Amino acid sequence: MGTDAGVAKAGESLLEGIPVITADTHGHHSLIQQAALATYEAKGVTAGHCEALALTPQDLVLLYHEHKYWLRPVQRPPAHYRTWFFMGGRGTGKTYAGAAAVIDEARADPEARILIVGPTYSEIVKNQLEGTSGILTISPPWFFPKVEKSRRRLVWPNGAQATWLPAKNADKFRGHQYTFIWADEPVAWRGDAIAVYKECRNVNRLASSRMRKLGLPARMVITTTPAPTTLFREMLSEREGLVLARSSTLENLSNLDPPYERYVRRMMGTPEGRREFMGELSFDLDPALYRGVDWNASRIHPKKAPKEYDAIIVSVDPATGEKKGADMHGIVVVGVRLETDGLDHVYVLQDASLRTPEPEVWAREAIKCLNAWAPLAKKRGNGKPNAWVFAESNTGGSMVKSTIRTVEKVKVLTERAMQSKAERAAPVSSYAKAGLVHMVGKLDKLEAQLAKFTGQEGGHARDDRADAFAWPIYLYVIPKRRNAGAAGRQRGTEDAVLEEAGERG
Repeated sequence: MGTDAGVAKAGESLLEGIPVITADTHGHHSLIQQAALATYEAKGVTAGHCEALALTPQDLVLLYHEHKYWLRPVQRPPAHYRTWFFMGGRGTGKTYAGAAAVIDEARADPEARILIVGPTYSEIVKNQLEGTSGILTISPPWFFPKVEKSRRRLVWPNGAQATWLPAKNADKFRGHQYTFIWADEPVAWRGDAIAVYKECRNVNRLASSRMRKLGLPARMVITTTPAPTTLFREMLSEREGLVLARSSTLENLSNLDPPYERYVRRMMGTPEGRREFMGELSFDLDPALYRGVDWNASRIHPKKAPKEYDAIIVSVDPATGEKKGADMHGIVVVGVRLETDGLDHVYVLQDASLRTPEPEVWAREAIKCLNAWAPLAKKRGNGKPNAWVFAESNTGGSMVKSTIRTVEKVKVLTERAMQSKAERAAPVSSYAKAGLVHMVGKLDKLEAQLAKFTGQEGGHARDDRADAFAWPIYLYVIPKRRNAGAAGRQRGTEDAVLEEAGERG
C-alpha cells in the first residue's frame, strides 16, 4: 500500500508511516463501473450494457442487491487489519462502506458479535441502520437480519448478531465483548469521546472459531469525516494493524446531485472544505475561524445590493446576563438569494445588536428589523413575505418565542443548540472564504468580532454578534452536515429549503 501523498505534502507527521488506501493506489472504479468501461471499450456502447453482457434477470437481481459490485476500492477494507480507518469527505460513501463491512462480517461468521456505535441512538437508527446507505437498506433479501428494536439487536439468518450503543457514556460499554465494531462519525461524538473510544477498544476482544482458525484479531471499522481533535490523535496513535483509507467527495459524483457538486467544488479550496470534502486531516488550523476571510473582496455597496431575496432572516442570540462586560443581545439580519452560479449567496444586511436588561427592548428591535427588511423577501404561496425571526432557544427556552410574540405576532422559528459555537461557525467561515457571504456596506463591529472569534467557551462580549451571524447561515444555507446531496435525497434549489423553513411555525 502506498503512502498518501496529499497527507505527506501537508506535513502531518501524525499520519506518516501508516498504510493508506486511496483511489490513486487502489483504483477509482467499482466492479460494476469496471464492467461498464470494459463493455464500452470492447463494443463501443454507452447504453444497453445488460444486453451486451448477456445478463439474465437473475443476474440483474444479484447485481442490484450485492454491494460488493458497487463498492469502490477505497470503500473495501483490506484482507488483514485490526483497525480500518476510513476518513472521507461528506458524501463519499463512508456509511455505505461501514454498513457493507458489517454485513460481510456477519455473513462470513455465524459466531460474530458486532457492536454498532454512533453519536446517539436516533442517529444510529437514522443513518447506520435505516438510512439510504444503512445496514437494513443495503442488506440483500436472502441475508436480511431480524430487527429486535426493544433489545437494540440485529440477528442474521446464520446466527450472527449485532447490537447498537450510542457514544455517550463509557460505562455503558463495560462488561461486554465483541468480535467486530463499527464506529461511525466520532467527529460528532459528545461527552467524553476519548473514554468511549478506549472502552470500545477494551470490549473489542472476543474471538470466534473462524477468527482463531484464520488468525484474525477482533477488528474495528471507523468511518468519519476527519477533525483536528484530541480524539483523532488518540485513534491514530494505535499503529498496530492500523490501515487508513482516504476519499474525496468528488470520487462519488455519480451518487451526488448537481447542486451539491457545485457547492463542493466552490468550497473544496478552503481549509474547512479540504477537511470536509477532500478528507484531509490537519491539526494546524487557525483558531480564529474567520480571520482568513477577505470581507472586502465580497463586500457589496448598499446601492448595488439585490432588491429581492429568497428569504430574509432576523437572527437573535439572546444574552444570558446584563452585568458589565456581559454579552450583548446579538441581532443580525441576513438575506439569502440563489444566484446565477447555482449557489445560495448570503447578504449580511444589518447588525442591530444591543445591550439591555429589558427583554422587551431586544424583542422590539428584532421586530423592527423584520418589518424593515421583510418587503424585500419573495412572497410565499399565501402571499406573505418569506421572512421570519430566528432565535436560539437554549437561553430561556420557549420564553424567547413568547417574548417576541408578546410585542407583535410575527413568525418566529427557534432551534436548540446541539453543537458548539465553533462547530456552527466552521462551515460558515468556509462558506465566507469561498466568497458566498457578502457584507452589505461596512459592519465594523461585527467584522471586528468575527476576526477574533474562536468559538471557545469562556470570555465575555465576544460572540454575541458572531453567533447571531452564524446561526441562520449554518441552519438554512449550509447543506446538512451528514452526507448532504448523497444518493437518495432529491434536492431542488436551496430556495425550496428556505421556503419550507418559512412555512414552519
